[in-house]
Amino acid sequence: MESFNRAVNIFWFFLMMMQQCSPCRPSSGCQHFPNTNTYSCSGRIWKENHFDNLTSDDMMKMRTLEMCNVNKETLNLHKINTKFPYLRNITIWQGNISSITNSVLPQNQIKVLQLRDLKIELIPTKFLVWLTKLEVLDLSGNSLQRLDEKVVRDINRISFTNLSNNHWNCSLNMDWVEQLKTTSIYGVDNMTCYQPPYQGKPIIPIAEFKKNVRTMCPERCSCTMSDVVRDPHNFELEPIIEVNCSNKNFLEFPPTLPNKTKTLALDKNQIRSLMPLVTNPLYKDVQDLDLDNNFIDSIEDLEGSYWFSHFRVLSLRNNQLVQVPTYALDNALQQNPNMPEAVRLFLGENPWKCDCSFIPSFQDLLRKYQSQVEDIADVKCSPPESDKKSPAMIITLSRSAVCRLPNDYAVNALDMVNGILASLIILILGKLAYDYYHFKRTGRLPWIVTKIP
Repeated sequence: MESFNRAVNIFWFFLMMMQQCSPCRPSSGCQHFPNTNTYSCSGRIWKENHFDNLTSDDMMKMRTLEMCNVNKETLNLHKINTKFPYLRNITIWQGNISSITNSVLPQNQIKVLQLRDLKIELIPTKFLVWLTKLEVLDLSGNSLQRLDEKVVRDINRISFTNLSNNHWNCSLNMDWVEQLKTTSIYGVDNMTCYQPPYQGKPIIPIAEFKKNVRTMCPERCSCTMSDVVRDPHNFELEPIIEVNCSNKNFLEFPPTLPNKTKTLALDKNQIRSLMPLVTNPLYKDVQDLDLDNNFIDSIEDLEGSYWFSHFRVLSLRNNQLVQVPTYALDNALQQNPNMPEAVRLFLGENPWKCDCSFIPSFQDLLRKYQSQVEDIADVKCSPPESDKKSPAMIITLSRSAVCRLPNDYAVNALDMVNGILASLIILILGKLAYDYYHFKRTGRLPWIVTKIP
């Protein structure tokens, strides 16, 4: 029996949808159809308590009321229901009605209520309370911006509801959307946000995204969802979530983050480690990361990680970086699918150590990715404390200026060996000359010769 009743409800629902396609009659006036107990009016100023050419008996028998192009701003269903106590179907469409006052009689028989293509902006909190037998509700094509949570509870007990093509304001609180029983909502995908920044996007996922942003936002931070776009690969909705934790005295990365956060600002804090980018799955989707003005002295933790080969913007200005593993950074950039257009690196104002073991490979890296390193002019050597000169730009340094010993140790080992050998040769030649002179003068052979057998 329940299945049969549901089938009847479905029939009513699709009949309602077919009726939506029928235009208003061009002629103004009302007609009574006794065979179907229907009263139909079009294009006139209408009073709820005044109906032409109807007897009291006609009103008692009336089951369907149709009103089209009503030139009236306020709708009073209580007066209608008082005149037609046994109505089962009320259809009012295309007109200037923008507000509803009062509700129906508690003992009403209404099963189908269509208030579509009007200008209704708000559903009163108790409007649906006495519509206990209502099976079909159509509020499509109005100017509704939101629903009261009590109204939502009443809607959830109705078999079929059409709320499409309204002016849903997704910038307001959307907790009511999460309470909707979506299985009974017709055309739920047509319930879309009416205004920017989410204009044209379905309100169900938008409400879920906003709840995620609200509940998962780290303490001391501000979180916003600036837009929602379609992923070009799978066409699924992707939120553009931005989290701002700048200058909040963080010693490490926040442990929580809204799912699918794209942009994170953690500049002007006291962070030292990048390990959460590797170990915390909430950071997997972060593409733009600002870590300026922290105490980071190494990026080695990122080597081989998913994040390191998928980031879009990484800003590490004014940290404590002395060296970076150039091979690891080069490998990550080569694997990054965002290269070359979207990737941007900021490495300036760090105390780079300019020695021969690091600078040559670092220079090669800077030249290779010169288009990605935005502040390459600020990537400079850290000068010794005794050096009063301005620090040199690393990319312009000559290898000879870097790969040489200090002046106090300018003589290298090979020069020392050559000097020793030259001294020995001179000594031997001098000894030979002395022995020759001594032999000519005395006729005596050198002592060493007398010992040779």
